[in-house]
Amino acid sequence: MIRRLAVAVAVAGLVGCAHTPKPAVTETAVAPPPAAPPKEAPAPAAPAPDLTAELAAALRGTTVFFDFDSDQLKSDGMAALQRVSEVLRRHPDVHVKVEGNCDERGTEEYNLVLGERRATAARKYLLALGVGEQQVDTISYGALKPANAAHTEEAWSQNRRDELTVAAK
Repeated sequence: MIRRLAVAVAVAGLVGCAHTPKPAVTETAVAPPPAAPPKEAPAPAAPAPDLTAELAAALRGTTVFFDFDSDQLKSDGMAALQRVSEVLRRHPDVHVKVEGNCDERGTEEYNLVLGERRATAARKYLLALGVGEQQVDTISYGALKPANAAHTEEAWSQNRRDELTVAAK
């Protein structure tokens, strides 16, 4: 029995105690910990409404036409001015210029006065709709800036108008 025990210990020593050498310890650079994920940049602020586009849309088609020798606003002109007033009320820092125009008939002095009366009629209507006084200026060009240079009733009807433009302040 002792012999068997000795053989078992010897065999166990040969099989189980095999020594494998450990690799030599060398100094190596320690890898840095993984970088933290980059912080997300804060979401950009919502862009300001494109006021230029809004004004362009409001002013598009905003020509107010008048009857011969009249400064009375017609219903289609009032509707156009209502659209403009909505934008101007939302943006009190925006200014418009109402340009009064006439056809070529009449004296230069008369047409300048009539153009001013037409521009003033549009301005008063905008103010009645709640637009600030400082937002609306007027100018009369009389017959100096015709939309249509022909000498026909159709051309003259196109020239009897107010046009609105964004004014620099």
